[in-house]
Amino acid sequence: MRQAPLLAVVALLAAVVSPSAGAAPKANTRVLVVLASTGAKPYAVADVKRTLDQANAFLQRSSFGQVRLDSDVTPWLTGLTVRPSCGADDGTIDAIFAPAKHQAVGAGFDTSRYDTVIYDLPDARCGFFGATFGHQVMLTREPTVDLLLHELGHTFGLGHAMGADCTDYLRCTLDDTGDTFSPMGTGSLDYSAYEKFVLGWIPAQPHVTAPKLYVIVPPTKQSRRPQALVVETSRGTWWIEYRTQPFRGLVFRFVDAENHPGSYAQSAILILKPTKRARPWIVKGETYRIPLSFRVALTKATATQAEVRFSR
Repeated sequence: MRQAPLLAVVALLAAVVSPSAGAAPKANTRVLVVLASTGAKPYAVADVKRTLDQANAFLQRSSFGQVRLDSDVTPWLTGLTVRPSCGADDGTIDAIFAPAKHQAVGAGFDTSRYDTVIYDLPDARCGFFGATFGHQVMLTREPTVDLLLHELGHTFGLGHAMGADCTDYLRCTLDDTGDTFSPMGTGSLDYSAYEKFVLGWIPAQPHVTAPKLYVIVPPTKQSRRPQALVVETSRGTWWIEYRTQPFRGLVFRFVDAENHPGSYAQSAILILKPTKRARPWIVKGETYRIPLSFRVALTKATATQAEVRFSR
């Protein structure tokens, strides 16, 4: 769910229902966007189509061509007689969507033919911009690329991408959407290596079990070389990846073994301050100590690969 800033959020997050974690999206995902209102046409249909095209390009790039959006957008359906409710949950959402769905069917759009249906209802004055219920999505504003990627990620089975300064939650506050890189947080760089693994876009990555020097490549292109390094600890699993744009550095994410977010895949927590510097990555020459485990140093950083040394 993407929330509106500075607004009270309804008690909706706990009621969101998603597909089983790890269920990779189809190569060709059919998406319908239903534009429905009580009379207004607050933004152009052409702009919505253009945004969908941009989201499709992002997904194709991030998934290495394994996911494509085949999308349709209805014209503005302006026959709604009441403003849609914000008090949605999995038991009431079908009733909330019913008037817009009825108008879409009347306009010749069979919603059952689509993998995902996005209901864009700008008359709903809610404390959130988007919320996902299985393979149905409710938007309360004009779609943006980031908003679409976030909610589509939920339909694929991903949970929120979190962020924290450290893994000691007594000292460091956990931000539910604090990952500044992933669309499942507040970022727009790319889905993380962990999320790509969950979705089946990259294979299982090597596990580090002993002090050693590793070479990894960024998870931005298909490769037979390691695209991330995985470290298991008693508290959970660490995912380490190398990025070259817009910076060259190692990024650390932690999947807490005790974090059980229902039917979503377990969320990863981006470490926002792996050093004393206010940035969520380490650069060449810097190190990060994984709690209860290895010290990790970035010893070489080029435009194509990194050398990473693990020591005790």
